[in-house]
Amino acid sequence: MKQLALMPEYMKKFKCIGGECEDTCCAGWTVSLDKKTFKSYQKINDPTLRNKIKDGTKRIKSKDNSDPEQYYARFILKDDLSCPMLTVDKWCMIQKEIGEQALSKTCTTYPRNLNKLDGTYELSGRVSCPEIARLVLFETKGIEFEEIEIEIEQQWTLLKRNSSERGLAQYFWPIRMLSIEIVQNRQISLGDRMVLLGLFINALQKDIDENKGHTIPNVINSYKEKLLDTDYLGSIEKIQVNLELQLQVLFELIKSRIEMGISSERYQLTFNEMMEGLKINQEKYTLNSFKFNYEENFKNFYSPYMNTKEYIMENYIVNYLFNILFPVLSEENDSLFLGYAIISTIYAMLKVHLVGVSGKYQGLNDDVVLRTIQSFAKIIEHNATYITSIIEELKRNNYYSLAHISLMVKD
Repeated sequence: MKQLALMPEYMKKFKCIGGECEDTCCAGWTVSLDKKTFKSYQKINDPTLRNKIKDGTKRIKSKDNSDPEQYYARFILKDDLSCPMLTVDKWCMIQKEIGEQALSKTCTTYPRNLNKLDGTYELSGRVSCPEIARLVLFETKGIEFEEIEIEIEQQWTLLKRNSSERGLAQYFWPIRMLSIEIVQNRQISLGDRMVLLGLFINALQKDIDENKGHTIPNVINSYKEKLLDTDYLGSIEKIQVNLELQLQVLFELIKSRIEMGISSERYQLTFNEMMEGLKINQEKYTLNSFKFNYEENFKNFYSPYMNTKEYIMENYIVNYLFNILFPVLSEENDSLFLGYAIISTIYAMLKVHLVGVSGKYQGLNDDVVLRTIQSFAKIIEHNATYITSIIEELKRNNYYSLAHISLMVKD
């Protein structure tokens, strides 16, 4: 049945390329099964396939499981962290033998990101998929959206459902639209746009804290005017960066990423290249050497590429904002700023990866950038535990403020 959906234009071009893909969505993370699909596998006529699925799956019985119908069971990953159903030619055995309709909701949906706001669906793609990453990142004119009727498959998982009709949520649309407009304003650098977005979100948060959001429309109108004020934009460009403090924050986050371990071979390659490019030895590394090598790479290898292709990172941020239904508006006073803090920290971490990798290759090209961003997104965006740990790390080191986060995003 066709439904009205808001989506980025690139989704009209997306088509899974299966075994031709340079990465697989059947490895490196948990492959979950909804209850209906799990039960249907027990009735498969082919005894060989049925027994292989039985031996390769395990029920999820955790008390922390927030959705036991959706996350009813999971595949037991092999030693190389791939799904036992993955064939040597990188296709799913279930799909090959029975058909796509037999896949679980998780496998059928990915890399689609399906949300619902009020009565309208929102369909976008996850950059952790190489084919989606290609469509998102290299759109020179920026991401544009349109509302059209499309076929919403019954098997697709609805990730988020929000309403903009009550309380603070009534301001969702004007805040969202202005946030995207800020990020896509190419009059200033992307780092400066992220600072401006932070000032906007912080002003909204302050209004929520002090006035319960009663004057949010005034804040929105004020920043619409600021976005058109060349003098104001120029003042943001003139803000000085304390690079040592910026890198100190990111240095701590890199150390925490090392300590958590890595479950993806593709990201492990990216991570190793970043470390090599920044000349960081995991056994012994110092902030001073990190700072020196970061500056050298940024100036000599990262900037020459990004000065003409900054739209790549812009598109990444806009897509992520759309995916997570930003802004999160609730009665919790910290929810609005929290969303900005997560987005900004992910952006800053990604930039460090690219700066490091640029040092390894003595420059950047589209293929290296695609692999770096896609592998990073796969290991970071889908890991709620790590994202939570990032915020905890910021708070533990007293970096959870607009001043500190602005330092991380500004070049």
